[in-house]
This record gives sequence, C-alpha cells and structure tokens, in this order.
Amino acid sequence: MSDKPVVVIGGGLAGLSAALTLQEAGRDVELFEGSDRVGGRVATDHIDGFTLDRGFQLINARYPEIERLNIIDELEFQSASRTIEVSMGNKRYSLGDPRSNPLSAFNFQTGTLVEKLKFALYLLSSSSNQSSVGKELEHLGNLYQRVLRPFLTGVFLADPDLISAVQGKGLIRSFISGKPGLPRLGAGALPERMATRLKKFHLNSQVDSLAQFPGREVIVATDVTTSAQLLDIPNVPKLAPCTTWYHEVPADFSDSKNLLLDGERRGPVVNSIVISNLVASYAPTNRALLSSTTIEYTSESEVRRHLAQMWGVQTQTWPLVAKYEIPKALPIFSPGNVLTASSKMGEGLFIAGDFRSSASQNGALLSGRLAALELLKS
Repeated sequence: MSDKPVVVIGGGLAGLSAALTLQEAGRDVELFEGSDRVGGRVATDHIDGFTLDRGFQLINARYPEIERLNIIDELEFQSASRTIEVSMGNKRYSLGDPRSNPLSAFNFQTGTLVEKLKFALYLLSSSSNQSSVGKELEHLGNLYQRVLRPFLTGVFLADPDLISAVQGKGLIRSFISGKPGLPRLGAGALPERMATRLKKFHLNSQVDSLAQFPGREVIVATDVTTSAQLLDIPNVPKLAPCTTWYHEVPADFSDSKNLLLDGERRGPVVNSIVISNLVASYAPTNRALLSSTTIEYTSESEVRRHLAQMWGVQTQTWPLVAKYEIPKALPIFSPGNVLTASSKMGEGLFIAGDFRSSASQNGALLSGRLAALELLKS
C-alpha cells in the first residue's frame, strides 16, 4: 500500500463520500475543493434572515447512502409532507400517499381510481432502458398529464420523455418509499456535516492539472465539465438547467406545507412551495418564504403571472429575495444511455459524480463510494 495520501478532487457529495470511504478503510486522504465551501450543487446561503438553498432540493432520509452515513440525526431534520397539491382553474386538489391520505385517491380531478391502480402496478413492473419514463406513464391519462408529468419535470428538470425509463422508475420508487425533508439550517448542512468527519481537506484549492499530484492515486469528483477537462474526456452527458426564485410572501399567505404543481401547465413554473412552512427557520419570525422552480429561460414578470394563477392571489408586491440560475443542475439520462460499470480511468486514476450513476444525491454519494472501493481493490 502506498504511503502517499490519496487525492480526491472536488468537495461535492461524490468527493466527500469517496474521501470518507477511503478514510474509514485506513487510507490517508486529502480532498481539494476549488471554492470556499464543500457541497458542490448542494449549498445554502443565509441572507437577511432567510435560508436559501441554491436550487430547490429535498433530502431523502431513506436513501441507502444517506442511511449508510448515519447522519440524519445530526442535521435537525424536518420531514416534508407526503402530499402534493395540484392547481387547476382557481382550485387546488390534494393527492397524497394512500397509506397516510387514503381519501385523496378518490379525487378524480387528479386522475381516476383505475389510473391510480395502474400506477401502482407500474411500480411493480420492470422497465426497458430503451424507453422513456414519459412513454411508460402516458397511458395513465389525467393522472400523468395533471400530476405525474409536472411533478417528474421538477424532479428531473427535464421533460419525462427525455428520461430513461429505468432511471425514472428508480427515482419514483425512492420517492414513494422515502422520507424527504430538510435540515433546519438548509440542504447545505448535509455536506458541511460530512466534511467535519474528514481529517484533511483544503478549500480554495483549484486543481488545473493532474500533474500536480505525481505518483499519487487520484479520484476526480468534480462537476462533469471540469472532470472532462482534467481527464481529457471528449464527450460529456447532457445537463439540465434550472432557476430557483425566492419571494417573500405575507406571513398569513398560506399554511400549506405541500409542493404545488400546475395541472394545466399555464406557465414556466414547474413547482412552488412555501418553504418556510416546511422549515420555519427558512424565514425570519412573522415572515414567509416562497420557493419556485423554472427550467427554461423566463422573466420574473412571467413567473409572477404564473404564480398568481397557481396560488390564486396577487403577486405584484412580493419582494424578490433571491434568484439562482443553475445552468448545470442535473445530468440527463436519456433512453438507451448505458452507464460504464467501472470508475477506473487509468492507472491509479478514478472518476465519480452523479452523472456516473443517477441524477440524485444518492447517485452522487454512491458513485463516490464505489470509486473509492474500486481504488482500494486495485
């Protein structure tokens, strides 16, 4: 075994997972992160008393890799509602997990009972990687068009017709069986807490070439573009963009903790939630914070117009607290996409990232752990 520390480049979830796996196996590890914080795309800002995640995201406490870390109890985790609401016309309709909200299954505005039973059967079936999750679900009529399609568009940040059926079904199942929520201090608390377990990591340490680490084993766990540059990879996966809009809304605006979708797709907003109802610390006392997501270029006036339709209120006076444009938010796993099993890119050289496994926090964590395990076996 080499006495030189293994180098992990990138302090996102994949890099942190790789470094912790190596450290637990007794290897000396150094992690290098180019920015002033760990977390990559999982980051949180605290501005004027508001907690602002860079992009709307929930953490699934039942993701296998999250459970493996045994970290949820350290995050002051607040569980999210298992019910979503669908805006149609000037009304909103609820649909929830039948185990906790059985009556919502009989609301035909969100799909017939037959469609919902067919969806349950779909979850038990196998899928083809050559098909898209949209094609596999389109036979579900209103359940798909009014609920599943807008919901999944927000999950994948892309039209479900563009997403592999295998990848899509895997993430749907994880939501059905999961426990989504957020830490009291924001999603960024997860990578920050992971970093406290590391013995050696360096922030503000930009790596421009692997020649900086001669004779050392390296795991590259940066964003896909930087990985391609460092490893001279000619083709990179497609990446989905998104924009998260944060508006301050009246404190008595709504008491709902549920994610709101537009069943009629009347504008650019794919989902919206009063995030401070889910986690009170996201807004100062007697104030409220609304988080909304778009995936295509649009103006704030168009977002306000659409939010007015979805929520049934006037929106002109809402202060815009922050806007986060994220051009490379998630990898898109298209139908027919075949993932390479090995993370080894050369002698003593490995790669990790959610683009290697699945477009989720679990995918990022898993890819990092598997890259570390492959390095250890080599």
